Amino acid sequence: MSVAVQGLRYQSVTIASLDGKNKIDLTNSITSVDYYEDILSPCITMTMDVINSYSIFNRLPIRGGESVSMEIETVSGTFLLDGENAMYVYKVSNLDAQNTNESFTLHLVSREGLTNETARCQTVYRGNLKNTVIKILKDDLKTKKIKSQNIESTANSYSFIGNNKKPFHTLQWLGPKAVPTTSGGPTGTSGSDQSGIAKGTAGFFFYENRDGFNFRSIDSLVSNTRIEVSSANKKKVYNYSYDQFVIEHNSLNNNFKIINYNFEKNIDLMKSLRVGMYANKTYFYDLYTNSLDVYKYTLKDQIKNKLGASESIAVSDEFGDSISRIMVKVADRGILNPNGSVGDKMTSGADMAMAYSRYNLLFSQALNMNVPLNINLKCGDIIYAQFPKMEPANTGEVDPEQSGFYLIKELRHHFDPTNKMLTSMRLVRDSYGLYGPKNV
Repeated sequence: MSVAVQGLRYQSVTIASLDGKNKIDLTNSITSVDYYEDILSPCITMTMDVINSYSIFNRLPIRGGESVSMEIETVSGTFLLDGENAMYVYKVSNLDAQNTNESFTLHLVSREGLTNETARCQTVYRGNLKNTVIKILKDDLKTKKIKSQNIESTANSYSFIGNNKKPFHTLQWLGPKAVPTTSGGPTGTSGSDQSGIAKGTAGFFFYENRDGFNFRSIDSLVSNTRIEVSSANKKKVYNYSYDQFVIEHNSLNNNFKIINYNFEKNIDLMKSLRVGMYANKTYFYDLYTNSLDVYKYTLKDQIKNKLGASESIAVSDEFGDSISRIMVKVADRGILNPNGSVGDKMTSGADMAMAYSRYNLLFSQALNMNVPLNINLKCGDIIYAQFPKMEPANTGEVDPEQSGFYLIKELRHHFDPTNKMLTSMRLVRDSYGLYGPKNV
């Protein structure tokens, strides 16, 4: 696959000593850079291959914790990581200093990835989980990479003590406990009604991308999917297509062609039934009130926002309505008020079952795809991918089942001065088919 225009220029790449007094310019020493994001990872990481005619490793020296700032010009924009967004060395590998050149690989992580190892959540956290997430990021991780629109409010509150746990562990632990405001239940209540039927969906992700830290529900990530108009965060949805026979000469459209792809994961009905993704029953025992509640959750009756065009998830009524897993849970009340009362109506076992089903459904399809480097793509974004219909003759028709919207679960931006510049993505989605208008 040829690309119309692919240019790369390292404007500046510098590494600073621990005290910040010494800096070395790595601009002409870099052979390749790989940048990684993942919605299951709380921080971004990078690797950088370096080769030079003198010893950078011992001249600076590099011993871990050094900051690396960079500005890279690409066709899709300026890739800038400096100041609060600078990366930090946590590991050096493949060091070879026996020949005339020294070569090694720098392993980098955002500053909060290192701070997380020394910080602990030690105070009491109360109220809406959005406020808790912001408090941990500001007070415990001491970060400024917070945008209010990236930290989503929840329909439920939860009070707990940090118990000296690491911030990242605590923030990811809160994800399954969080219920989105779009779930349908009133604010401050669990997602179940008196009939014992669990209502709505649940489940959040905590992750970092180039926009900073995010605490987002699955429902919000997969909503508002209109091609080239808006995505879950109201930004442009990029449209990529695969056609191995049609390449436009010197056209920028080639930058939005899929170079190659493969479907890593597809339907697994047996596994879905075993984990209770479609329908499950939860026996929920509350130690505080000494009561036992039973909730049935049927996913296809409650899911509203999804990536595919199907009105419901692809499962027959025989399996979609039949309970395939029974769970027993004990109430997690968090902490009580000083007078012994329950301050928050904490998430119930039904809410946890809803999150469990929603996580599994989102990852039921997985697709690996390579495209020309596009630094504007981030994990948590939605893209639109068109694949050709498999027919003996190439008609150019779009496959209406495999094509459609996908969520970027993880990505790698590969920077290489030899023009081997790619964005590799692992995409996931919860349903089949095209969705929404293509042009608005």
